[in-house]
Amino acid sequence: MTEVKELSMNVSHGKTKVALAVLGMAASAVSWAAPVPISGYSTGGVTALFNTPDPSITTGLLTKNTGTLAQALAGNAAAPGGNVELGKFGVSQGQLTGTVNGKPITLSSLDERDWKNPDGSATELTFRYVGDAAASVGASLTQLQLNAIVNSFLNVPTGSGLKPWQFVSDPNISYVEIDGHTVDIGLAGFLDATAILQILFPGVTVPAGSKVSEVVEVTLGSKHEYLYGFRADPSLVFTAYGSYTGNYNVQIIPEPASLALLGIGLVGLFLGRRRRV
Repeated sequence: MTEVKELSMNVSHGKTKVALAVLGMAASAVSWAAPVPISGYSTGGVTALFNTPDPSITTGLLTKNTGTLAQALAGNAAAPGGNVELGKFGVSQGQLTGTVNGKPITLSSLDERDWKNPDGSATELTFRYVGDAAASVGASLTQLQLNAIVNSFLNVPTGSGLKPWQFVSDPNISYVEIDGHTVDIGLAGFLDATAILQILFPGVTVPAGSKVSEVVEVTLGSKHEYLYGFRADPSLVFTAYGSYTGNYNVQIIPEPASLALLGIGLVGLFLGRRRRV
């Protein structure tokens, strides 16, 4: 009898290992696929295109309102190329909508409501963005310092008359693609964003070469996130004013609905067989 139980346990254990192996293969099969760019895309609201004059060239000078939306989104992390700007300084709004791997995706600019609650207090996004920016330049802030910087970020105009939050609310999108289980989004910005960070932290010595991106609001299927980054690679493009020299690759992971269903089915199959042993 003991031998039968041991045999049953060994068989069950073996089947469990097979089930896990099949799940691993299913996950790997998805990650092996080549990156798939956004499809069926369109823009709404206020947007602007920045492209090279020659669509066959993905490096060099970008000019405003040149080329097409398809050209602006044709890049990738290795060669971002042009971009589409969504909205302007949080005053006018812009959106990019499309589909990635069958899932609807919307990328949006931000306005004051993303940064401020109805009572004028700072939102969770504001504290998170400012706190992450401080950490990126090695600034250790007390709660009082953080509160003061957040207040300046929201309410104190700069020399241009714009408030700091407005500078990071009109993201420039270079590409949107899904690679395996992850959606990659290129945010065009300054490779050296020291001056932008110095605006955020007037009392802090910001190291030269520091980096910070704008913020994009992303809705992917049922997921909603604000994405930004503090690491950039050279984009090999630029404008006459020196903009878009850096590419900030940010990511969002979609709900793994199809993979989860596959996993549930496989586990159920093997558990059912296990009970019959």
